[in-house]
Amino acid sequence: MVKNPILTGMNPDPSACTDGQRYYIATSTFEWYPGIKIYVSDDLANWDLVARPLTTKQVNLKGIPDSAGVWAPGLRYFDGKFWLTYSVMHQIDGVYKDLRNYVVTAEHVEDEWSDPIFIGAQGFDPSLFQDDDGQIYLVSQNWDYRQTYLHQKFNGILMQKFDDEKKTLVGPSKRIFTGSPQGGTEGPSIFRHNGYYYLLMAEGGSGRHHSITVARSQRVTGPYELSPNVTLLTAFNADDQPIQKAGHGNLIETPDGRTFLVHLMSRYLPGTGMSMLGRETAIEEITWQDDWPILKGGGQAPAEVVEDLPRVTPESTYETDFSGGLDLSWSSLRQPSLQKKSQEVGLVLKADESLSSLLSQAMVVRSWQAFSFETTATLSFEPQSFRHQAGLVLYYNTKNWLFLYVSHDEITDRRILNLQMAKQGHITEPSNGLYAYLPDNGDVQLRFVVATGVAHAYYQVKADGFQSFGRHIDVSFLSDEGVGGWGFTGAMIGLTAIDTDRKDTTATFSHFEMKTTEEKL
Repeated sequence: MVKNPILTGMNPDPSACTDGQRYYIATSTFEWYPGIKIYVSDDLANWDLVARPLTTKQVNLKGIPDSAGVWAPGLRYFDGKFWLTYSVMHQIDGVYKDLRNYVVTAEHVEDEWSDPIFIGAQGFDPSLFQDDDGQIYLVSQNWDYRQTYLHQKFNGILMQKFDDEKKTLVGPSKRIFTGSPQGGTEGPSIFRHNGYYYLLMAEGGSGRHHSITVARSQRVTGPYELSPNVTLLTAFNADDQPIQKAGHGNLIETPDGRTFLVHLMSRYLPGTGMSMLGRETAIEEITWQDDWPILKGGGQAPAEVVEDLPRVTPESTYETDFSGGLDLSWSSLRQPSLQKKSQEVGLVLKADESLSSLLSQAMVVRSWQAFSFETTATLSFEPQSFRHQAGLVLYYNTKNWLFLYVSHDEITDRRILNLQMAKQGHITEPSNGLYAYLPDNGDVQLRFVVATGVAHAYYQVKADGFQSFGRHIDVSFLSDEGVGGWGFTGAMIGLTAIDTDRKDTTATFSHFEMKTTEEKL
């Protein structure tokens, strides 16, 4: 059996496909770089991260707002290659959604992907489908900016033909489905089964009412009829279950004829409505009733455990000395990581702008995997100004973080340790100026211990044993619901270096460890 989620931490909007040999899932990455994560599996239970396909050739994220950027990839395999569609969201919090949709291709997911082809901007969440006659269709959400009772922002699903030879959309776009009464229609994908075309859609918004609905037609262009059950999947009426906010997914079929649904989900911090881990990926087995897909276990609530798939033992510890560089689990913010080539062992960051910057931060992160964990970094950093900062950060976005950092105090001319916190844009120092004074040189080990929404900072110099620094801090606000405004990514653990002076400072991280201290909930 496999226990959901199958992909932990920030892995929303999953799109699954198969090349006939293996299974693949692509997930959203928003403002994080490289864009999109692609996982591969032989058994639908054990997944390996093998590709981050969008580099500077395919995407420019500088200046992108928090939780904008790369949304909802659509991964497909046909004509001997992989096709990847995605939206780049430039503005997400107004009447308009300013965006551009693209498609790229590769023979293998680990290859360098093609130059992007622009495929419109009418709505987000693009996805391709190839019919039996070879014709390729693009479906996407239909965004309507007009603010009258005659129009809805989420105004159904659009379809348009795509010409692979000309590398362009052709003909008019057509609205093939208006959505169900739940509203918020988005995330379309088409699946062919037993003579029908099935249109899966995410509906109900991205919060507690999130869901997947399904419609079908005997023609790819419609008309599509809504399932008599309307909803295929939702956790809205299952408040006592650990899996919440379930929705946005697509169907995949195995060689032996079994059908599975991959979808996003969230886990709330126990006793709260805060999803600090962001939106993750789960899997359900599907059965068919009167040629309609339904959950094999019955009902509409997602399953915590899926039988008849291999058992998975999650890794509880991640550790690196960076000697092989950054592996694919690391992301940088809006641009390639600002590393400096060095013969030293470790990750050398060329310090840049502050944690509030939308343009150029020297920060690399991994997503939280559990509510309770311990993370430690070894830092070599000799600041000469209070404008020099480097350290370990619990980060959500440019307005929400907890930063344990080494800097310089010009009054005492000493190297110091301090905490800085931003909560919905309001920046404070929890230690109230009570620094920990450090030796002028030498490594410093920085540690956060996080237990069910509360963080405590520690530090160590010269192997003298870890010392506590500051008070326990409630960090449950580092969640999709707690940051104020749009929050789609979940919390991160980051290494960062800041120089708001001459931009000529570096910080070296020679070791990093993250250890889960809880069982998978």
